[in-house]
Amino acid sequence: MKKFHAVLLLLLLSSTAYPQCAFVDIVVSSSDTSYVQLYHPGFFNMPSGFANMDAWEVTTFAGDIVHEATAGGSFADSFMLFDHTVPITDSTEVTLVITNDSSGIICTIIDTLYWQETEVIPGTFIGNWAILGSNGGLQTGLADRTASSNINVFPSPAADHVRITGTFGSCALSISDVNGALVATHANVSANDRVDVSFLPTGVYFIRIADESNSLSGIRKFLKL
Repeated sequence: MKKFHAVLLLLLLSSTAYPQCAFVDIVVSSSDTSYVQLYHPGFFNMPSGFANMDAWEVTTFAGDIVHEATAGGSFADSFMLFDHTVPITDSTEVTLVITNDSSGIICTIIDTLYWQETEVIPGTFIGNWAILGSNGGLQTGLADRTASSNINVFPSPAADHVRITGTFGSCALSISDVNGALVATHANVSANDRVDVSFLPTGVYFIRIADESNSLSGIRKFLKL
């Protein structure tokens, strides 16, 4: 039977909203061994929260996708629920990217989902999935998701290389981690060329694609195994 844990952040309905991405995190609002419902307060804590577009990704730490989902900006869309077969002995990584065209903000939150057991009386434990931290989001500019929509980066997750497809000639690439640190650059890359990412640690990265005049063509996310 699914256990429901009240979302205390719903109290934000009567509180002052903070416009900073740093005040947006992920919490577990309902869970049992094979079901999880996640929530984020971006509807309240970001300006024009109704304009949010959410992209959720839950993966194992081996890079296998557990669940992916996209949603709009209503309050109901702040919740993401899914069934899964992840054993309680394993943890998963949750990535949420909120794009808000109205406010010109992209908010990226990455955290760990793990099984937590609490001793309610001596020798008796209650368990549920929980979020490891309360990490606020990393705020970046809207250009991270705009520009040419026909550019794609695959595979994701990637082990050794990625390819960039789309309508463009040669381009320049720069790869940054989720903290904005530049980790690699490549010049004169053509569509479908292999781009080496084997040296990168496991994690989420962003590729910036620029055309021959250094105008932004797109920024895309990929997961490195």
